[in-house]
Amino acid sequence: MLTSNYGAQYGRNGSGTVETELKSGTSSFHGDLYEFVRNDDFNARNYFESSVPPYKKNDFGGTLGGPIYIPGLYNENKQRTFFFYSEEWRREIQAGQVFNQPVPYSQERTGNFSDVCPDPNDTFANCPVEPAFLPNGAANPLAGQYFPGNQVPVSAAGTSLLALIPVGTVDQPANSTYIASPTQPTTWREELFRIDHNLTEHNRVSFHYVHDSWDQVQSSTLWTGSSFPTVQTDFKGPAISLLARITSTISPTLLNEFVASYTTDHLVFHSTGTPNPDAWQLPAGGLAMSYLFANGYGGKLPAISVNGGTEYGSNGFYMDPDGLYPEGPYNSNPTYTYRDNMTKVLGKHTLQFGAYFVAAQKNELSTNQVNGSLAFTTSSTVTTGNPFADLLMGEIGTFTQASGQLKFYNRYKIFEPYIQDDWRATPRLTLNIGLRVSMMGTYRERYHHAFNWEPGVYSAADAPEIDIDGSITGIPGNLVPGVGNPYDGLVQCGVTPGVPVSCSKGHLFNPSPRIGFAFDPKGDGKTAIRGGYGIFFEHTNGEEANTESLEGQSSPLLQVASQLNIPSYQGIGAAGSLPPFTFTSLPNQVVWPYVQQWHLDIQHELPQHTVLTVAYVGSEGTHLTRQRDINQLHSLPLSQNPYAAGQVVNGGPYAQTNPNWDCSWGPGGAQSGVTLDQYGVPTNAVTSYGTPIPYTPGVGGGPPSGAAVNLFVACGNIVNFFRPYYGIDNITLLENAASSNYNGLEISAVRTMGGLTLDVAYTYSHSIDNASDRLDSGFLDSYNPNGNRASSSFDVRQQLNVGYVYDLPFFKNHGLSHTLLGSWQWSGIASYASGTPFSIVNTVAPTDNAGAGNGVSSAAAPVPGSFADKIGNPNSGIPPTEVSGGGSTYGPYLYNPNAYTQPRGLTFGDSGRNSLRNPHRTNFDMALFKRFAVTESKAFEFRAEAFNVFNHTEWLPIYGDAGAGANITSSGTNEYAGPYTGPGSTNQFQALGAHNARILQLGAKFIF
Repeated sequence: MLTSNYGAQYGRNGSGTVETELKSGTSSFHGDLYEFVRNDDFNARNYFESSVPPYKKNDFGGTLGGPIYIPGLYNENKQRTFFFYSEEWRREIQAGQVFNQPVPYSQERTGNFSDVCPDPNDTFANCPVEPAFLPNGAANPLAGQYFPGNQVPVSAAGTSLLALIPVGTVDQPANSTYIASPTQPTTWREELFRIDHNLTEHNRVSFHYVHDSWDQVQSSTLWTGSSFPTVQTDFKGPAISLLARITSTISPTLLNEFVASYTTDHLVFHSTGTPNPDAWQLPAGGLAMSYLFANGYGGKLPAISVNGGTEYGSNGFYMDPDGLYPEGPYNSNPTYTYRDNMTKVLGKHTLQFGAYFVAAQKNELSTNQVNGSLAFTTSSTVTTGNPFADLLMGEIGTFTQASGQLKFYNRYKIFEPYIQDDWRATPRLTLNIGLRVSMMGTYRERYHHAFNWEPGVYSAADAPEIDIDGSITGIPGNLVPGVGNPYDGLVQCGVTPGVPVSCSKGHLFNPSPRIGFAFDPKGDGKTAIRGGYGIFFEHTNGEEANTESLEGQSSPLLQVASQLNIPSYQGIGAAGSLPPFTFTSLPNQVVWPYVQQWHLDIQHELPQHTVLTVAYVGSEGTHLTRQRDINQLHSLPLSQNPYAAGQVVNGGPYAQTNPNWDCSWGPGGAQSGVTLDQYGVPTNAVTSYGTPIPYTPGVGGGPPSGAAVNLFVACGNIVNFFRPYYGIDNITLLENAASSNYNGLEISAVRTMGGLTLDVAYTYSHSIDNASDRLDSGFLDSYNPNGNRASSSFDVRQQLNVGYVYDLPFFKNHGLSHTLLGSWQWSGIASYASGTPFSIVNTVAPTDNAGAGNGVSSAAAPVPGSFADKIGNPNSGIPPTEVSGGGSTYGPYLYNPNAYTQPRGLTFGDSGRNSLRNPHRTNFDMALFKRFAVTESKAFEFRAEAFNVFNHTEWLPIYGDAGAGANITSSGTNEYAGPYTGPGSTNQFQALGAHNARILQLGAKFIF
């Protein structure tokens, strides 16, 4: 493994590089048979479970290698041709994901919300009220009143969607929770074959073939992370790898190696679930709702997102019937690679030079939800105040749907020549000097299916017209059919004149110098000083600024549209019209990301067989990928903000008599005397604190601006009237413009004392960036990228690892006791890692608190987000743990929720990105090993391994990175949804999951 600062012969990225070599056959037969076993009978109970979950794992197989010969005919001396074969099977049934999610009480599923009218805290915060509009879009004269008997009408579509939401395993009024850990079966098989042949004394060829087949039932839908296992993904992934190599010793000082390889894998998906494996399917006769596109919906129910209030957790819940992917084959990525490496020794110089070439393909269907996605949120203008009541009735905050799924065939090529010189300048000094030239081709879609949105092509004169009041299309905010160009600004890659096939002009020549040294200052071999510097270019992957990211682009071939604030399931869509499209935009010039790495270390041999190493390691990333919404509204400068510090939307004295004061204007509204312009924006409203809200009329009757517009948008009204590029919804710009830096102190020591080898490694480091990846969830303001600069989402400030191997000093004397009881080896790893950072985002309506309409930010998906305001010390006043152990619903509070509050009105909040840290992790793994010699060439090995051997409860991260995000089902614990007023009022900052409890593995191997 090469961790950093390697020579020019390696590339093409700045992260660690792992080189593997398959075992080859020899002149004698050798092999092994093995099995490793895990079983729930060996394991301990997780903190959140009342019993040990089912867990069975059997990993077994064998290898065989040796010569290929035919007595009397071929290879009699067994020195020409050799083979190696391996076969491995894995059968695994494990609990997988632990679900711990608040859900609606069983009576609520029938429309009866008496349990929260009032709730156990004697509040009506989650009690549904009559919505602002009737199903036909007319004003509701009963708006704001409680439903008689607290019974909301339940639509047929709402009833059908209940199949996606399980009844709580703890079914209690206003406090129902679904806790489960369904089994996750996995089967895996791999066969490997290698053959080596000595053509001549100086030429050797080898070939290997590897095939594996993966079949796993994911605990929830793959990659989308649904809150329940009602829909799961049966994921199959067969793959093959072929490699041929010829090695030639041209002379005693010249060696050449040529390698050609081919790899591919395939992804195949099928939906299932528990307890009903068909819960994802549309009911017979279809779903009683309208759609934007009549495309068959993939035969699936739409995805649902329930967000807002406190009853269903800070982040509500999300359920996806695997609508992003088809039932069946989805993806394949054949890759052809060729490389030639030559090594030449010239006196004190060891020269390595050669070239690497890759031709890669990515053939996959677009990931668009043809089934549609329904979002129910208390931020919408049609909400009842309870998002689950919205689902039952059909008060839809947002509906998004794609017209279909189109297959894309992306291609790219890379050619990288290099030269490296390892020069032994003196007996004590070696210099390493190299250059790798990254000549990288751009992504391109073979059949010109890729479309890109370019700002320079957009024409305001050709922009489509938006139906302001619905008088033309029946739906306010939809595009007027036949007027303007709904694809204004869109170009077709490789077809539109002047637009290259990749939609971006390439940048071919990218030199990557490498330099390093190793110095022995005394020449006694006890001290070494090493250093190095290198530049490493990255070609990017399919999630970044290239045509693969255009696979879901709205275009004449494929459309993706969203509709807001729909008062009924039948109100979706309108004949002949659609909402404005969302687009993805790539820069018209490629800028490749690169990282600079440097390090300096001193290694010294101390007395008592101890080697100490102290190192400084640094890196700086440039032109890293980020995304932002270039059609976002500008937020208000504080000088124009009608809300003073500490004032929040609907938080002033007037809101005590009408909780929706700041968002309710005109006849029948909270501010009935307010005049509305043609867009519905208030021209003379005041805040709930009595401050006038500035209003600036538009030029020539066009859209207005000012604080009134931002508040209009924050209150959940249509934003597309006011965007910079009129007639278009969100525009996601993918650009290589982010940056990062890392600095770390690394200290390690290795000591051997008799039968004990001890290895200690400590790292103190800090990684800072303004986008940790393209989908960084803390990126809220598209016009202030530098405001996003903070600790990286994967930053681990301190890490300590202690490894040891100890030959136990018992029964050393030869004999039966030594054979049976002696020569045991005890080993282990003890580790500590500080937690990764996370942000505290706001989910109190309005969640788009700045009124910017940033639809690209995912911090509070499915709606744009804002950070909470910090008002206290999160490390003091931490509430007590509500329930402890034995399958409890909740773990301890890790911070004080009352240290944060709803952000100041019309701002993004002041707590900022990645301002708190997840819990640290301490873990101990141990193993016992013994080798039983049968004969000189045969032996039996036994292993007993324990992971988290002391069964120490280690909390999962509240939110975020370091491999944790995929394991968190109630990840809303990083979100402010209201103050802590007592048990059950909020689970913000509360541990809802724990890492695996103790797992024991037994292994046996027979070697011959």
